Amino acid sequence: MSLYPSSVTIPVYVIFTAVGILLTALRFWTRAVLTRQHLGADDWFIAGGVSIVVACTAIQCLNALHGTGGEAVSTDDAVERAVTAHKINFTMVVIEKPAFGAIKLSLLFFYRRIFTVRRSFRIANNVLIVIIILWTVAFVLSDLFICGTKLSLSFKANQKLAAAHCGDKGLMLLLFAITSFLTDVSVLIVPLFHIRGLQMPKQKKWAAGFIFLLGLISTIACILRMIFLCIAYPMGRMSWGYEAKPKDKTPLVLQVFNPTFWVMIEMCLGTWAANLPPLGPLLHSIGIRVCLSRAYRKFSSAYSSRNHDLEKPTAPEAATGILNRENEWPNSYVPVSTHPEPTGPEDMV
Repeated sequence: MSLYPSSVTIPVYVIFTAVGILLTALRFWTRAVLTRQHLGADDWFIAGGVSIVVACTAIQCLNALHGTGGEAVSTDDAVERAVTAHKINFTMVVIEKPAFGAIKLSLLFFYRRIFTVRRSFRIANNVLIVIIILWTVAFVLSDLFICGTKLSLSFKANQKLAAAHCGDKGLMLLLFAITSFLTDVSVLIVPLFHIRGLQMPKQKKWAAGFIFLLGLISTIACILRMIFLCIAYPMGRMSWGYEAKPKDKTPLVLQVFNPTFWVMIEMCLGTWAANLPPLGPLLHSIGIRVCLSRAYRKFSSAYSSRNHDLEKPTAPEAATGILNRENEWPNSYVPVSTHPEPTGPEDMV
């Protein structure tokens, strides 16, 4: 019995994709209506990425119903079912690359929008943008022409010809997973160095950094896929013409992990993570910022020293405007501008 039946995968794909669409719609509404800012490259890249994810969801729902659902083709599968699975796998491998690229580029262009002060950051961000573009194009072309101009070899029922004339698709999948993980980490840690040097309260720094690090959830799915490929590739699982062995002869890790399922989860979570930072003004307007600040204060007070009193301000609250609602003086307070930029990281929390 499969661990990834269509009754499970299809609802998961649809729900995760629907959340990504909703977050993207809220992002555009926040920009156009709430903050009245112009739409930028970051918005259009995430819109393109979500559109491709929607296409991938439709393809994988078809695969779950009429193909193998991402599982390896076995000798028990009918020819029509095997051909459907091969066609879907080939299409998925090609179009998933621009989806991942668009999601990463959306984050990088968002960084350009809000982090505009440090020249070193702009240079590093621009270098990453170029790397992601080249990375995406290189893998799209490599997967598209892995069999040269004979694309039909990729999805024939008998793949012996593909094994003789096409490139090593297992190696390409493994290289993509590894480089996707490395680029994920690079994209996620870039803003943390900038946030660290901002003149803003410590709790805001932690909250802003946490929002960016939500992308690590998507990276966890990438790690699972990479582990699967590192084990499956030497065993020939990703080679042309591979046929699934009986369950009792298949290693447990190959039974538990379905690479197609985790690719879909990774893409969907990536759209969530890319949309959350721009939703900062919306979250602020509905009070999420207050909740985060209170949660941080409670967490800090539970572990902070109780052997000293908090310093009391000398100016009245009405004059300073820096007392919190409990009339406490935040010991991590750093003076900041009373009129911050509406698109800065402090407005995301």
